[in-house]
Amino acid sequence: MRNKLTIGQRLSFQTALCTVRYVGPVEGTEGDWLGVEWDDPMRGKHSGEHKGKRYFTCSLSKQQTAASFVRPSRPADQPQGFLEALRQKYASEFEEELAKRKAAGRDDVQMNELIEFNGKVVEEVGFEKIRKQLSELQELKIIVLDGQCIAGVLAQYEDKSQYFEELGEIRRTCPKITELDLSRNLLHRWQELRDICEQLKRLRILKLNGNRFENVQSGLIFERVSQLHLDQTLMSWEEVSLLTMQFPDLASLTASLNHISTISSPLPMNLRNLTLEDNEITTLASLELLTRLPNLERLSLRGNSIDTTGISQPGTSKDTNPFQFSKTLKFLDVSRNRIDSWPFVDALSKFFPGLESLRISGNPLYDKPVAPANITGLAEKPMTADEAFMLTLSRLENLKFLNYSKISEQERTNGDLYYLSLIGKELSAFPASEEKRILATHPRYSRLCEIYGDPTVKRHTDTFQGKSIKPGSVAARLVNFKFYQPSPSAPENTPDPGKEQEKTYPIPRTFDIYKIKNIVARLFSLAPLRFRLIWETDEWDPVEEFNVGGEEWDSEDEENENNGSQDPKNQGNQVSSKPTVTNPDGSRFVRREVELIDSTRQVGFWFDENTREVRVRIEPF
Repeated sequence: MRNKLTIGQRLSFQTALCTVRYVGPVEGTEGDWLGVEWDDPMRGKHSGEHKGKRYFTCSLSKQQTAASFVRPSRPADQPQGFLEALRQKYASEFEEELAKRKAAGRDDVQMNELIEFNGKVVEEVGFEKIRKQLSELQELKIIVLDGQCIAGVLAQYEDKSQYFEELGEIRRTCPKITELDLSRNLLHRWQELRDICEQLKRLRILKLNGNRFENVQSGLIFERVSQLHLDQTLMSWEEVSLLTMQFPDLASLTASLNHISTISSPLPMNLRNLTLEDNEITTLASLELLTRLPNLERLSLRGNSIDTTGISQPGTSKDTNPFQFSKTLKFLDVSRNRIDSWPFVDALSKFFPGLESLRISGNPLYDKPVAPANITGLAEKPMTADEAFMLTLSRLENLKFLNYSKISEQERTNGDLYYLSLIGKELSAFPASEEKRILATHPRYSRLCEIYGDPTVKRHTDTFQGKSIKPGSVAARLVNFKFYQPSPSAPENTPDPGKEQEKTYPIPRTFDIYKIKNIVARLFSLAPLRFRLIWETDEWDPVEEFNVGGEEWDSEDEENENNGSQDPKNQGNQVSSKPTVTNPDGSRFVRREVELIDSTRQVGFWFDENTREVRVRIEPF
């Protein structure tokens, strides 16, 4: 008989589950108390300590509000046995009607007699119909009994004979069950759970999520079960390991939300699928024991705290990645972790040589820019989803699926070419002496060059005020502005008019036009915003003749030519038409000139990333 409350027993108060951790007096009060640890760690008021004295420890929960003291007399939710819960959920209507008719002595229900179930009138065909419905329990294959206050084989029993009789009834009542969900119940004895499973000869899937069990006993064998779910049971890894060794046919294990931080003991060798989501794993190195599983195919580590710790940095000679998972492992999920650098992604092909499908979204890495501004020539902003997709697949040659999306041949080509172009830009931004260091951070560079050819690398010997500068430095992010004022007396076609008034000033690419005009006003003693800045580009445009039939001329054509509306880069700027050159064949070309109009846009927007010097003419309004 089970009616005395004991340490480790499971209780439910108004559907709130808890575990008894203490039974006895509390100083300063009368009578006995139950010290309970709630499954919901925010449900309680303390951690097992009262007025400075500790009565018990919440060993499974790390919250300081997981415990409470309650009186043993407090009404608890009624526990149930396994069959009692099964019948209540799947056959309660029929059993209630059957019991009422038996109590009334009515075993002679006539054919087509009208009876009521739950207030609804239905056509019934005597007790044979009721018995037929009840017999359908024997046909059930999937049973979900989560949150049913199931305490074990029986809620209470007087002697062992009742217990064994109930086990026989379980075997006869549901012989075809293949999947059983007993999550979030009052189960806590492994022995009783094993006894229930032993009666279910076809059971393959067992879900025990959210239960709190006593210490695992050795010698309990769970035959035939191939899939086991232990989410939020708060079992230590050692207990998980010991338990799974008693499942000889186990192929799939889920043990999420259990505060697991390291794999310290082995698992069954025939395991193929392993899910360890929302735990406290921080490094791949803590999973080394899993490399002993020769048949592992899928590994999910979603929602942990994995970062790049233990990943060898590019260019280092020390090998800190000495182990590999089996080549049978094709799927890996490391989404929603703390991965923040590309070396981790590069190392995946080494840790997981058989990897074909990867999920890696939701990591800090993808909140970063594609590359520094001095490499891309663009403002730094988080990479787009497309950029993240391309840069990830291009680093993993054998990947076929990324974030559940199948990688097409075209996506593979686009990603590889995009990645290769970025490497080329990075090489261009640094001197040749840095090439070895840079290429060490891109392990696939040689292979990509074999497939697509070498990227274009244009290194520049830059100078700043006559001195050589290092690409990528602060000086390299400056542009030399050569400002000049044309001499009022100089003819319009005089080359470089007013050159003697030229002044050079280094300006960061991040300055806007307002800041630049303030600089010019100081340099030339001009009134602020009373002049225009005309950028004389190095580009030449052909002079287009407008003479339709020799009779008509549309002034609108000339206006469109002068405002540069046909050049997207010149939108919003005015383009003048001087100076002009004429080739021997009679064709005429005009230098493209762009007015730098007042704007808060960074001036670096107008120039190529490799532009180091520009010439700007100052014209009064």
